[in-house]
Amino acid sequence: MATTAVGVQTKSEPQEDLRLQIKRVIKANRQRVFDAWTRPETIRLWFNPGATTMVDASINAHAGGEYLFTMTGNSCVDGEPLPAEGAVVTGRYVRVEPYDLLAFTWRSPRFPEEESLVTIELKDVEGGTEMTLTHDRFHTVESRDQHFNGWSNVIPKLAEFFERN
Repeated sequence: MATTAVGVQTKSEPQEDLRLQIKRVIKANRQRVFDAWTRPETIRLWFNPGATTMVDASINAHAGGEYLFTMTGNSCVDGEPLPAEGAVVTGRYVRVEPYDLLAFTWRSPRFPEEESLVTIELKDVEGGTEMTLTHDRFHTVESRDQHFNGWSNVIPKLAEFFERN
């Protein structure tokens, strides 16, 4: 798995050079990987960073459509319990190109002032699908680093999901 994180800290607005990227080959075809990101019944099975559980997922995967994930348990960042009602991550889809690309905004309760952008690119490679996750438009290095920890925790769970299914 290739990973990178670069940038400088600021607190006022998104920074163009503040981003993270994770590449991973997933042992499944592009359609199955794409569907794992866009179907509520599937994403609930693997998108559980740290000791969290996704208790609700609403996904309307088309440009302009919105999603909402509610997670309970302990934070993958600091191990602290999430609120009893759950932590909610929301956003809207900016680009949806079935089986090739997803781009969506990302709002989390840990950084409520920030709307960042996640892009998932999929391409066929020997042995499955190369998935490149790029997350940018962070306001601070702290936000980028905490998201990097979260994605570094959840992406292996996607790979494990396909190894089991």
